[in-house]
Amino acid sequence: MVVVDEAEFRFLPASIATARAYRALALGDISATKMYARQTLALVTEETSPHHTQGTALLGIAEYASGDLQAAEQELLKFQALMWQVNDLASAIGITFALANIKLVQGRLREAVSAYQQSLQLAVNRGAPFFIGVSDLYRGLSELLCEQNDLEAAAQHLSTAQQMGERGATTGWTQRLCVAQARLKASHGDLAGALVLLDEAEREYVRNPLPDPSVAALKARMWVRQGRLTEAFAWVREQNLSPDDELSFMREFEHFTLVRALIARYKTDRAPGDLQAALSLLARLLQAAETGERNGSVIEILILQSLAYQAQGDQPRALASLERALSLAEPEGYVRIFVDEGEAMRLLIAD
Repeated sequence: MVVVDEAEFRFLPASIATARAYRALALGDISATKMYARQTLALVTEETSPHHTQGTALLGIAEYASGDLQAAEQELLKFQALMWQVNDLASAIGITFALANIKLVQGRLREAVSAYQQSLQLAVNRGAPFFIGVSDLYRGLSELLCEQNDLEAAAQHLSTAQQMGERGATTGWTQRLCVAQARLKASHGDLAGALVLLDEAEREYVRNPLPDPSVAALKARMWVRQGRLTEAFAWVREQNLSPDDELSFMREFEHFTLVRALIARYKTDRAPGDLQAALSLLARLLQAAETGERNGSVIEILILQSLAYQAQGDQPRALASLERALSLAEPEGYVRIFVDEGEAMRLLIAD
């Protein structure tokens, strides 16, 4: 065997392990992704080596997808610090979205906002006010400000993101922009306009290994809010969703959406099975979220519990769940997660 490049040959096992990790992630095999990423890190211990940084990023993404948010944040912060160190702005900025999402799921809304703001400031301080990924920073920040009900600032940041457009974005930009625009429209009560944008987002779909809410699930939520339960339950059947499903972090948002549909149908048809199924699923979701220390998820589950108990006529339990949700949400500035529930939530808070 003739070896032309000795240095590259020494890294061949790590290159193979990295390639296998990428392939496993693309196929949705999270456990294999973790295994090959750890192989890469064991084979190349020099932190600034491209193989090591790739292995770190892949391990972080796989931990995120499996719901181990603490481990995911640790690995992704390592990766981001290394990228800042070698002045790879695009990669350092690109991972901000995942880090902010992790904080959001953990109920750390204010820290998620700071993550976007700090990355923007760091890039400007390095003399790079425009760079690949900047559009997504403004878009992501807009969505969080929308949750805090600062709709004017959210619109301004989203407008900035749109002006920078694809020149400052990564793959899948159009889909993410449409989803953010739909969120803002829905916050202003324009559900029909939001659905038009979500239809466009669906057409622009690019597969993502991260556990982001699916556009189809977002549409189903809009249908529930509009009372279009036929369309919502058609989506439930297409996704093969059931209250008895085995739970996973990757499908958590879909199960939340299923619960919303079941509560809405109970209010219409008064079939007790729907409410019982919703409350049973919520109890399991709550236990899983608490075990995984996902306070952002816990807040939404408690809100849904309060709405389910309200529909059942059990006001004391409804208020108990709501009070716990408020105690977790208020320090972080959550607003829209309550307001978007409409009249039913207004009545509960009034009590």
